[in-house]
Amino acid sequence: MAQTCEYLGEAYEALQKLSADDIKRLEYEARDKALKDYNTNMSSARKSGIRLASNVCRLHSQHLSDEAIASECNISVEEVQEIVALFHQ
Repeated sequence: MAQTCEYLGEAYEALQKLSADDIKRLEYEARDKALKDYNTNMSSARKSGIRLASNVCRLHSQHLSDEAIASECNISVEEVQEIVALFHQ
């Protein structure tokens, strides 16, 4: 616990120094925004990928051809085959 308090104290001091320096604060804010944007984009991509995979699996379970699934999902036949292979191992 003592180490945690020591680290918190050091972090607080670093934060005080950063907030006193406008350039450092702006750099911090830009980095923070970039990280938040990255995380948002990754989350969105993950959700989009899950929807795509779900749609491919649904169509595959309806016995559509890989070509028909690719056309319906606007992806290549190879991508359809990769998705199907992942879920049917």
